[in-house]
Amino acid sequence: MKTVRLRDGLSRRLALPLAAVLGLAFSGCAGPDFGSEADPSIAMLARVLPSVVRIEAIQLRPDEGHMVKLWTGGSGVIISAQGQVLTNFHVAERADYFRCYLTDGSKVDARCVGSDPLSDIAVLQMDLSGRPAGAPLPVAAFGDSSRVVAGESVFALGSPGFLDQSVTRGVVSNPSLILPEETSPAVIMNGENVGLLVRWIFHDARIYHGNSGGPLVNARGEVVGINEIGVFNLGGAIPGNTARAVAEQLIARGRVTRGWSGLTVQARLDSQGPGSGVLVADVAPDSPASRAGFLPGDLILAGDGHPIEGAEEKAIAHYYRLETGDLPGQTLILDFVREGRRQLLPLVLAARSPAEADDIELRPWGAVVRDLTRQLARAEHLPDLRGVWMGSIRPGGPAGQGEPALRPGDILIRVDGTEVPDVAALRALTARLRSGPPRRVRRVLVSFWRGGATLSSVVELQTQREDEVTPEVRKAWLGASSQPLTPKLGAQLRIQAEGGARLTRIYPGTQAEAAGLRVGDVVLALDGDPVTARRVDDTDVFARQIRAYRPGTEAVFSVWRDGQVREIPVRLEIEPVPTAEMPRWEDEGLEFAARDLAFADVARLQLPAQERGVLVENAVSAGWASLGGLHTDDVILQADGRPVTTVAELRRAREAAVRAGGNWWVLLVERDGETLFVEINLKQLRS
Repeated sequence: MKTVRLRDGLSRRLALPLAAVLGLAFSGCAGPDFGSEADPSIAMLARVLPSVVRIEAIQLRPDEGHMVKLWTGGSGVIISAQGQVLTNFHVAERADYFRCYLTDGSKVDARCVGSDPLSDIAVLQMDLSGRPAGAPLPVAAFGDSSRVVAGESVFALGSPGFLDQSVTRGVVSNPSLILPEETSPAVIMNGENVGLLVRWIFHDARIYHGNSGGPLVNARGEVVGINEIGVFNLGGAIPGNTARAVAEQLIARGRVTRGWSGLTVQARLDSQGPGSGVLVADVAPDSPASRAGFLPGDLILAGDGHPIEGAEEKAIAHYYRLETGDLPGQTLILDFVREGRRQLLPLVLAARSPAEADDIELRPWGAVVRDLTRQLARAEHLPDLRGVWMGSIRPGGPAGQGEPALRPGDILIRVDGTEVPDVAALRALTARLRSGPPRRVRRVLVSFWRGGATLSSVVELQTQREDEVTPEVRKAWLGASSQPLTPKLGAQLRIQAEGGARLTRIYPGTQAEAAGLRVGDVVLALDGDPVTARRVDDTDVFARQIRAYRPGTEAVFSVWRDGQVREIPVRLEIEPVPTAEMPRWEDEGLEFAARDLAFADVARLQLPAQERGVLVENAVSAGWASLGGLHTDDVILQADGRPVTTVAELRRAREAAVRAGGNWWVLLVERDGETLFVEINLKQLRS
């Protein structure tokens, strides 16, 4: 079966999904005002539209061994006075922070109560603690989606493209549609085929990206669907009855429990002639179906007395609805035909497990990994579920630089002889391997599965950083920068010399400034020794000549200025503390590194000489700090309103912000000569 992984939620960092090119795109809605004052639908919409919310989320996605963060958006509808919001799974998928915007202009944080990829449904819980006491929420009412008929008027409500709520109108074209495999890619969510369960309500109300999770309402203002996809010029909504049933389970238990038989079915073959039913294509080993005795080729006609309805995709979807409608432990009686003989066979259903496990970033490995699932183990021909699946790998990271390099799809089974049955075990083992006295690398022997073979690799794990830096002996220094005097430059300046150093900057407050050196002076000699810098790449010749002196020594500079050579005595200073020796702090949780501001930073960034702050040495691309707006080379001046002049103060400020329990850490930074505020989300540090 041809499938395409589809994801919605309008993103500020990602291009439109491939599905848009194929003609199948997740939904959103927008449109101009419609109708007249006499139109009764106007009054109806005035009642239901306030229950629609715009959702913004910080979503995590694996990319080259790192979980990148990005803002995404979608829509939802309030379904309870307690502040529960119904939306799509793919709006909430892998998201770590949610904010809901209501029609009254207010915004509230939210958390995910539960999500279900098989139905593409999720429920958020809004934090109502900040709302005025007694302020009621607008709550939408459900209608009976089984009564929706073709030709019925419907309205698609939502918030496309990070915009405020909007509405479009159309009619139902098909109240129970299955996407045909020949013309439309399957809708896959976390490895689950949504079409196995959902029969979409298709309609022609205009929908666009960003409105997924918004309600489809009938002329009475009742929610009859949750908009999800677009196919060509039509929109598809998950039936409201399905969405409501899933939401009730998510609210009650945080997950949906379904039965599983181990059967994979397909449409009956043309060679079998006309008729009903679905064909058993595969029976999973050690599953309820295999223990009951089912075989590939069995033709299932009914389940628990319910005949399989429809043909091809509709028949397949009907069978899976029968199977997943029962709970684990319940008995499903299947009526089937084998070798021309019709018979009944009961099987006791097991629990349906997730098709894909959560992505977990292991920074010491430079990889994003997952626990094995039953579906993944079957696809990779693994003997059991013990091991760790390598998903995304950073090419320059430890796993990507192993000998041989680990690849996406490899299955780790042992590290230094210790079995790693799951991600939790690998994380604990990694922490032990990195503990003890800090060292640059820790070589480990990794055993892994690849293509049915067991291979070994040597991986050099990153160890804990050693903050102690051994200072180097500091040399003499001139408080100025320079460039070599090349022959062409000397000719243009009419200087008769074999080399020299033209001063390009005099640092304020230095002995160079006090001695009267100026920008444009050309130093020809030090104490009579010629300066031999004459090639473009001789940038360090003059500095090495100065470093040969002891700090505090006075040297006589032979300086060409205004056509004359002058002798200027200059006391050479001790060089400033180099950047490599400045105290440094790496915030792994927020994914940025900072250090005390060095003299070289002040000079390079052209900061005021008296500048006090902390330099952002690196803000990981698409990391939490970067997502909040922090950039490499920003100078942090304040944290939550208090000045910070060292990384120690910055670290204490971050720890205090986390203890305070707020969601945001506000920093005042200087960038390109201006100051601005950035706010970084702290929620993931407590999750």
